[in-house]
Amino acid sequence: MTKVRAAVIGLGGMGRRHIAALDAAGISLAGVCDMNLAVARELAQSRISARADRPKAVSDWRELLSAGPAGIDLLCIATNGPSHHEIVLAAAAAKIPFVLCEKPMSTSGAKAREMAAACEAAGTRLAVNLCRRFLTRCLLFRQAVRDECVVGRPRRFWGLIGGGGVGCVGLHYFDYAAWLFDARPVWVSAELTQNPAPNVRGAQFVDPGGQVSVGFECADGHRFVGDFELSEDVPRASRCLVIGTEGVAEFDDFTPAPAGRASASVRPVGQRQVVKTRLVQPEPVAIDHGPALDIVQATRDCLLDLLGPFAHSTVRAGIESVDVVLGAHLSSQQGGVRVALPLTGQGLLLDVPIT
Repeated sequence: MTKVRAAVIGLGGMGRRHIAALDAAGISLAGVCDMNLAVARELAQSRISARADRPKAVSDWRELLSAGPAGIDLLCIATNGPSHHEIVLAAAAAKIPFVLCEKPMSTSGAKAREMAAACEAAGTRLAVNLCRRFLTRCLLFRQAVRDECVVGRPRRFWGLIGGGGVGCVGLHYFDYAAWLFDARPVWVSAELTQNPAPNVRGAQFVDPGGQVSVGFECADGHRFVGDFELSEDVPRASRCLVIGTEGVAEFDDFTPAPAGRASASVRPVGQRQVVKTRLVQPEPVAIDHGPALDIVQATRDCLLDLLGPFAHSTVRAGIESVDVVLGAHLSSQQGGVRVALPLTGQGLLLDVPIT
């Protein structure tokens, strides 16, 4: 691979994972940015002391873009959601070749679409870090339920996710359910927490929990429903079920082995023609669950995919997952009614400062 010069904006926990992912991919770090200049300088100095990198440390991300593609080739945006729109538009204007934006892609449907259009017009290749698309454990589960059809056609996806916010945590699982079966969201209904606890990232952010249902449509017209439990007083669990025409598959994307697992209980192949109203005793099927959640590994693979010759676009998925979150807010405001997706008209203009 031709030497790539990367810069990272935002040096919180996720920004540091981006740096670890860059290291794992063999990509040099040319610049770092954080609102706290002392943090940026300390990190840059640690790189100079321990590695060959000599990253520029700044507190204003505009300085990183000032030299355009002559300065950096790859920009990693690991800031909070409301800032993504402005930074991505500026990166496109500066003709930065590659941009990896953390999820949520943006805080409104209109802004997300503007980001995609600006990057396409500028020739900037944009990716959204929807990391479950690159986690080994998730890839193995997708192979089982989609490619191998272990449980037949999907009827329902059930996610017990727990607290963490519909936009910050729930968005991952809305996208995950769609990605498992190459589907797209076509409607959403939700009842969100009316008086959520203060957001841990600051009072300026709004990201309640709640219960969300999403209708998905596969490319061949087959539809299924996803139900997501994201209530703030439910412990983080990250357990998912796929209920299919021939059985049920269970998946835990978080817990390390051996406690973390993926398994299925399915109708025996020889009895799949039996009338469905008759009881047929299912049989267990083991699914390779792979290693536990590793965000650095997933981010590295997302970066390599972005830089590769055949990158699979995560931009549409980034837009669709934002639409689900904003649609959930619209639905909850209207008493839980179904909101059609993709968003249109005034729905595109709703802007919620999700993290």
